[in-house]
Amino acid sequence: MDISKAKKIIDFNREQKEKIGRQLECFYARSGIPYGSTLKFDSWDYVKMTASKFLVLSVFLPMKDKELGALLYHTKEISYMLINSAIPQANRNFAYCHELYHAINPGKMLLKHGLEMYLDMDYQDSEDEKMANAFAGCLLMPEEKIRAACAAFQQESKSIPETTAKTAECFGAPFVAAAIRIFELGLYNDAGELEKLLNMQKEEVYKLYEDHWLNTEYLKPAGSNQFAALKNLMETLAEELGKEGLLSDKDAKYILRKLERLYREIGEES
Repeated sequence: MDISKAKKIIDFNREQKEKIGRQLECFYARSGIPYGSTLKFDSWDYVKMTASKFLVLSVFLPMKDKELGALLYHTKEISYMLINSAIPQANRNFAYCHELYHAINPGKMLLKHGLEMYLDMDYQDSEDEKMANAFAGCLLMPEEKIRAACAAFQQESKSIPETTAKTAECFGAPFVAAAIRIFELGLYNDAGELEKLLNMQKEEVYKLYEDHWLNTEYLKPAGSNQFAALKNLMETLAEELGKEGLLSDKDAKYILRKLERLYREIGEES
C-alpha cells in the first residue's frame, strides 16, 4: 500500500469515527459482549455464537483463491459467512470483522445480488468497503485497549516497527491494519515512519516477530475446515424440517448436493 492511500484511509476513519462508534455500540449491545472487549478467535463456538446474534452462520474454510478473504451470502432469513482459513490467521480475523459489518449493515450490492466478496487486505475505495474496514479495525483493536497496550509497548520497544508488531500480535491483527490503527489514533504521527511500515515485506515482518519472541502463528494460515460441521448442521435442519412437513426429501437432497458442489468449487484441495 502506498503512503497516499494510507493517508486517505486514516483521514476517512477519523472523519467517520462518530458513525463507526454508533455501529460498535449496536454490535456490542446486540452481541451481548461488554463494550470495548476484544473477540476470542481461539474458540470456534464463540465466533459462531457471536455471528449468530446477527442471523449469520459463520464457517471457516480453506479456499483455493488465496486473495479471497471472505464471502458473505445474504438471504432474508439468514446470511452465510465463509471465511478463508488458507490466509494468515490475523488476516482471517480482520476478514471476519469486516464481513460482520456487511451482515449488520447490508449495502445496495449485497441486497441486490445477495453476495459480498472481501479481497484479503485489499482496502477497496468504495464507501461501503471503507466503512467495513474502519469498523473491522475498531472491533479488532478497541480504542481504549490499543491505547493502553501501545503505551506499554512504546516504553519497552526500541523502534516503531517493534511497537507495531507487538500491537498487531496483541490483538491478532494484520501488521498493516495495526499500523493504520496506531496512526489513525495519533499514537504516532511521522508519515515517514508510516511509509516504512507499509513498505515492509512479509519476510521482514516475520523476522520482526521472531526477533521479539512474538507469536508467528498469526502470520500463518490455520487451515481450519468446518465444512463437515456445516454439512452435519444442514442435514440435521433438513431432517427437522422434513418431520414438520416443511421440506421434502427431494429438496433436502438437492440443497445438500448444491452445498457440496459449492465446496468443491471454492474449497482448497486436501
